[in-house]
Amino acid sequence: ISGPQGDNVVWLHRGDAPVGSLLTEAVRSLEFPEGEVHAFVHGEAGFVKELRRHLRMERGITRDQLSISGYWRLGHDEDGWQASKRDWNAQVEAEQ
Repeated sequence: ISGPQGDNVVWLHRGDAPVGSLLTEAVRSLEFPEGEVHAFVHGEAGFVKELRRHLRMERGITRDQLSISGYWRLGHDEDGWQASKRDWNAQVEAEQ
């Protein structure tokens, strides 16, 4: 995959590591560029929640600079996740 000059693509092969753990670790170790940063984070709800906390609370990214959503949740089928997603999101927002 190629992108604009200066972009860096990193492949994370998780093997037996828990879902999202390598991605969470990689984001935490990033040096953010100067100026305004925007993030697009969509994936498994557990690690998305952790990244939301990191980006909002530790990195100071505002809601306007962040597109973030748990698209699925381990241990839930689509119907089960959709039925509980509103409560999950309310809990996540209350924690921040």
